Amino acid sequence: MIQADEILAQLDMCNSEYTFPMLDNGYVYPAGTKLTVYRDDRRWAIVIEVIGFNYRGGGHNGMSNCLHIYGNCLPYEPGIRNENFIYLTDDANNCNTFDNEDDFYLNQDCTTFTLREQILPLYHNRQLYKDAGIEIQDAQRINAFEFLRLLNALHHDKLVATEIEIRERIPNNLPKIMELHNWFHPDVVNDELPSNNETFKQIAKVLETGNIYHYKPTHEPNTNWKNWPDGGTL
Repeated sequence: MIQADEILAQLDMCNSEYTFPMLDNGYVYPAGTKLTVYRDDRRWAIVIEVIGFNYRGGGHNGMSNCLHIYGNCLPYEPGIRNENFIYLTDDANNCNTFDNEDDFYLNQDCTTFTLREQILPLYHNRQLYKDAGIEIQDAQRINAFEFLRLLNALHHDKLVATEIEIRERIPNNLPKIMELHNWFHPDVVNDELPSNNETFKQIAKVLETGNIYHYKPTHEPNTNWKNWPDGGTL
């Protein structure tokens, strides 16, 4: 039988091991999120996707979706692992998407890039960023994390994991019961625990009972990258 307390205890344990999403991770500029919940009468899983730019990777190696996976039916330890990073972009048409100096800025001489095996125009038009609420910091160049945030605004559906990618990591016959793209997330840097957070307490109850009506948020969602200005700033 699924118990809400056991779910929250697992999330807290992963949080203590730094494998629960920290949306203001100093090494990662956040861009987008998704949370999906799965259950049947015996099994449960939660998949939290954090799309962001890790400047320690730089360039395409920094543009990733990190899947944080929890549950009682996993063939591996809950949390994060190297196999759960999905890399999103690549070069196209023999053109370097990012400049060769440090891979942190778009190559102004390049006009295309690859997003999930689809060739798209490289977005140099600053008005597109402004329209998406993205303030470009450099007067001459567009940063990789600004580019990823624009991709999330324009192509969020291509940045999140596909059903096939998720089913490679959780049981194929475990039913999906809930999906969120925005929610009220704990500020774990300031010692807020998942078990004390309204969102995850309600999700744990949904998993325990199978009744999605236990998810009745009273807090405004805060997963938008604008709410986590310290992300990527170390």
